[in-house]
Amino acid sequence: MLDSPQLESALIVAPHADDEALGAGGLIHRLARRGGAVHVMFAAVDGMQHYGTDHHTSVEEREAEIQAAARILGFSYSIIYRGRGLIEKLDTIAQREMVDVFEQALNRLRPDLFVLPHGVDFDQDHRACFQAAFAAARPIPTSFGKFLPLRVISYEMPKLTWSEQAFQPNLYLNISDDIDTKLAAVKAYSSQLRATPHVRSLDNLRALAHLRGSEAGIQYAESFRIHRWVL
Repeated sequence: MLDSPQLESALIVAPHADDEALGAGGLIHRLARRGGAVHVMFAAVDGMQHYGTDHHTSVEEREAEIQAAARILGFSYSIIYRGRGLIEKLDTIAQREMVDVFEQALNRLRPDLFVLPHGVDFDQDHRACFQAAFAAARPIPTSFGKFLPLRVISYEMPKLTWSEQAFQPNLYLNISDDIDTKLAAVKAYSSQLRATPHVRSLDNLRALAHLRGSEAGIQYAESFRIHRWVL
């Protein structure tokens, strides 16, 4: 699939810095190492203190983590709301504003693949990003002056076990050769890393990739949900 000449670029929507590595790090690395152009749009990047930590991480520290992950996986990036205090508050932004941001990015970058966070999530930031990006990808023909992404998928997050609706993948990507690079990128987000048994621990991420791989008869996999795939 990713080796197709039709897939040379991807636009990844990440509500927060590390979501791209957690949910699609293997996909990003696979595309980048075969020469594809991958751009990640981070919605909100702020300084904050998380549960279970004694350090207030600054915006500068968070962006340094992004840069480290970008070097490991091979992506370029942009930040929509930097240092605006909008972590866990993206639902307070007018959806029309965010739809416009994603539409403008699609029209500018014209990606072969558009990758969104899953829309059924207890995290309001993830829901807001999915809803706005999904609206931006609505099927208006390119002939009307708006770029139409022909391939739209959403990625799984390890925390989605806490959901009223389980993630139901219909696309698996073999990341057996990319799992260590994916985990290295996650580890680059040191302010976000948690010890086992936290859902974002490295042990849990490897276990989830192993579980998804076993569902597809391979060693390790990332799973996705297809919203549109035009052949």
